[in-house]
Amino acid sequence: MEKKVMLIAAVLLLSVNMLFAGGQQGGAQQSGTQGGAAAALEKESPRLAQQVRDGKLPPLEQRIPKASDVMVEPMESTGAYGDHLTMVFRGKGEQWVTGKITEEPLVRFTADGQAAIEPNVAKSWTVNSNSTEYTIKIREGIKWSDGVPFTSDDCIFFYEHMVLPKSFGNSVAGCFYSTDPKTLERTLCTMTKVDDYTFKVNFKDPAPLFLEKVAIDTKWMFAPAHWMKDYLPEYIGEAAADAKAKELGYANGPAMNREVGYYYWNIPGRPTLRPWIAVTPVDSDLHIQTRNPYYWKVDAEGRQLPYIDELRFERIADDNQKLLKAMSGETDVAIQLPYASITALQQNSSRSGYRLVTWDSAIWSAPSGSLQFNLTAKDPKLRALFENKEFRHAMSIAADRKEMVNLVTDGFAKPAQASPPEGTMGYSRAWAEKWTEYNPQEAKRLLEQSCGLKMGRDGYYTYADGSPLSLEIMSYDDRAETARSAELLTEKYFKNIGIKASFTVRTMAYIDQLNQTNDLTAVLAPVRPQETINLVLRPGQLVPVDRTANYSGEYGRWYESNGTAGQEPKGDVLKIQNLYREAMATAEKAGISRIALEMLKILEDNVWQVGYFTDPPVLMAVNSDLKNFPDKRIWCDEFRHAGFAHFANFYFSKDKK
Repeated sequence: MEKKVMLIAAVLLLSVNMLFAGGQQGGAQQSGTQGGAAAALEKESPRLAQQVRDGKLPPLEQRIPKASDVMVEPMESTGAYGDHLTMVFRGKGEQWVTGKITEEPLVRFTADGQAAIEPNVAKSWTVNSNSTEYTIKIREGIKWSDGVPFTSDDCIFFYEHMVLPKSFGNSVAGCFYSTDPKTLERTLCTMTKVDDYTFKVNFKDPAPLFLEKVAIDTKWMFAPAHWMKDYLPEYIGEAAADAKAKELGYANGPAMNREVGYYYWNIPGRPTLRPWIAVTPVDSDLHIQTRNPYYWKVDAEGRQLPYIDELRFERIADDNQKLLKAMSGETDVAIQLPYASITALQQNSSRSGYRLVTWDSAIWSAPSGSLQFNLTAKDPKLRALFENKEFRHAMSIAADRKEMVNLVTDGFAKPAQASPPEGTMGYSRAWAEKWTEYNPQEAKRLLEQSCGLKMGRDGYYTYADGSPLSLEIMSYDDRAETARSAELLTEKYFKNIGIKASFTVRTMAYIDQLNQTNDLTAVLAPVRPQETINLVLRPGQLVPVDRTANYSGEYGRWYESNGTAGQEPKGDVLKIQNLYREAMATAEKAGISRIALEMLKILEDNVWQVGYFTDPPVLMAVNSDLKNFPDKRIWCDEFRHAGFAHFANFYFSKDKK
């Protein structure tokens, strides 16, 4: 029996129908007026209404989907149109800050945090009985930000002409594969057009988590075919693509297409379905995104979203500037503020006009307290050491977690092993407490008796053959808490048990490069921390199925390439990879959950990432006049971090000065 999803709320739809039953014309006529009842009837931003009157834009009813297909956003309260919202970020290096808060996926996760999905760009879908065929209907009448109609051709174009040829440099996302339950061989799906607003996705084998994975891989379902054809070498030739790239300031065609195809929200003029469009380069001192006049969502009163005309991102050099701007009330939303400054933030909140909001984190261990050793390190002696579970055990109990919590987090975190947070799949108190006792003498015993190390005359361990042992620990994270954590680990705890270690901060790009070439030794505050609501939805940080995790190195490459590259695993690494293949080949979600629990037990047994303390709730400062910012959500990558707040719904209760 087919499972069918049609989540258009009738009570909200009635209000949208009113928009097309005479309310739109009246709203357009009054949109230039100020205050009172007239302002409440505005159906679009006064800025856009003026463009309509000037003949620069078509009327609203021609810019958004028909009444039965327009998306009505649920929100705490409907609001008023406003001018701008200000945030800070570090430019290109923090482009995901701007990316996640503006994303519009095909389907999205529900606000309750239960990892259930609901329509977004897609209006509805049907799935056959064994989850091998998905028929997806998109909303009729959505237009790209340049006014060109969005159709199912744009979905198929992106898959066939951008994803499969890897035009933006990434490997094909896991959501597009199914797995044979007998051979465990992965096969890519096919996409076919039914009509302008319907397409089918067919898999050789069951793919019951396809849409959940699409909700995570939000960038990978559609692109403006009419625009991209002027950039892709398939259409204009490699020489022309390279020439165009150099004209636009890119090194070559592939570099250009990575930006316009993958990091496209940064590109001024690139058509999008997002609520705002970039108008200045992402590395500008002030990066501005302005409202999309063709945005396809409305509130319960039928007024086009977003409420706010512009997003403004002020470029800063470091997190100290973010904290100072938040405390002075210069930003409207400041995310991931340090708990060390919470007292000062609380004292300044009333004077500077902001409130503090905390969201629970799904990260298994605070980044500044997470250490990963590369199990496939090129140095065979290091590799053998890192693969020895008792070495990780020793490095775990070498640290005084209570002291770390006090000195690094001012007591706001809790001593714990890297493990699922309470309330998420796989949580257990025993796992959270595993190898967390402070016992340097036992750590030395493990290093000598289980790892075969010998104490040298200088007070540091050597390998059994007498050759020196030294750990090079890197991090991309230059925050003060990570530096303090690194100092405690390398200069105190590890030194105390006879392990020589150094620590350096490098750029994220540099560490990613070393990860790709397998030249990493160990990483503190991994580029992509262990963070997930459901293991099978976001496995890369936890299971070696690709190059995501810093600890899995060449094992991930081996899986990703179907054994044609990388290093073939054995033991529990191979076992967990096979379990993941089995989960992906299982037709029923209950069976997938059972396998996921088996995978979690392997992770608990091995502790491939050593964690020293929990990640405190994410601390944010929000303008007191900003409405519809949720007080409680879950902070995780699957839910797109701050993007889970749905920024298009925000409005200010008072005019900004």
